[in-house]
Amino acid sequence: MGKIGALAFIGGGAMGEAILKGILTAELAGASEITVSDMSTARRAYLKEHYGVKVTGDNIEAVRKAETVILAVKPQVAGNAITQEVAQEIPEQAAVISIMGSVDLAKLQCLIPNRAVIRVMPNTPLAVGAGMTAIAPGKAATPEMVAKAEAIFASCGQVVQVQESLMEAVTAVSGCGPGYVFMLIDALADAGVNAGLPRDLAIRLAAQTFAGAGKMAVETGLHPAQLRDQVTSPGGTTIAGIHALESKGVRGAFFNAVMAVLERSEKLKGR
Repeated sequence: MGKIGALAFIGGGAMGEAILKGILTAELAGASEITVSDMSTARRAYLKEHYGVKVTGDNIEAVRKAETVILAVKPQVAGNAITQEVAQEIPEQAAVISIMGSVDLAKLQCLIPNRAVIRVMPNTPLAVGAGMTAIAPGKAATPEMVAKAEAIFASCGQVVQVQESLMEAVTAVSGCGPGYVFMLIDALADAGVNAGLPRDLAIRLAAQTFAGAGKMAVETGLHPAQLRDQVTSPGGTTIAGIHALESKGVRGAFFNAVMAVLERSEKLKGR
């Protein structure tokens, strides 16, 4: 994918900044082609100083000449950030990409009528170039628009295209997944401290173990059970540890975590 043209962000928080950094690093757009709108004066000053992009506190000004608009605000402020006046100023041929988790394509289309919308679900490792993003294009999104969206998020991790009906499941697995993993890293590090390791070393060992295991799973393409078997000797130490985890229902706990997210998502939709 070559240059993606003029780009506008509505919202310049942590996720918006991570996407911005990926775009600039991959040279998909130059800083002069990017405008970030944010309510915070301090945030605007920070983004301008660190990335050289144009900044504004006016969403209408930000979107007026954009070829691609990225909605990077919290879902609960969507109606305030994307008013009818803002929506009308988005050029008719622009693609509108939303990372607002609980705002589905139907709601997006209501917010921004007669424009092509694309719903995406990234996760927080985007900030270190190791994100996992799912993309669900709206009916009006052209192949070129989808390719732009894929290029943007591929600049900060991996990308998959899914049917929107799968987005809640994606959220429960990869969107919320970093939270589960951070909890497990903390737990494994605590166990290491209990075994006598210094805290900082225990955290480093645990974190890199998760990072390395994930990298192996992605890059080898092997089933996780095959990779587990490679480190599990008959009658050895790893199988003893796995038995302890299984006996405490760790596998079932992950099933329950995903189901809890799906249930919560349904309640949030009903608000």
